[in-house]
Amino acid sequence: MDGVVPGAAGLHLVGGVALLRPEEQVFEAMLDGWRNQQLARNLALSTIEKREGRLRAFGEHAEAFPWQ
Repeated sequence: MDGVVPGAAGLHLVGGVALLRPEEQVFEAMLDGWRNQQLARNLALSTIEKREGRLRAFGEHAEAFPWQ
């Protein structure tokens, strides 16, 4: 085995580059990973988009990121 676990998300790192908007970029990366996890479960794209829309709407309403 090459160390890859089926269904696991890969880690995306930016080496030595300062992020312009770190909170927004981390949030987008989290959503990308979550979307990929749901796609791996063969969920309908419409379901994934609705869920993502709810998360974004809640974040806008709360005026905060999930970790705040």
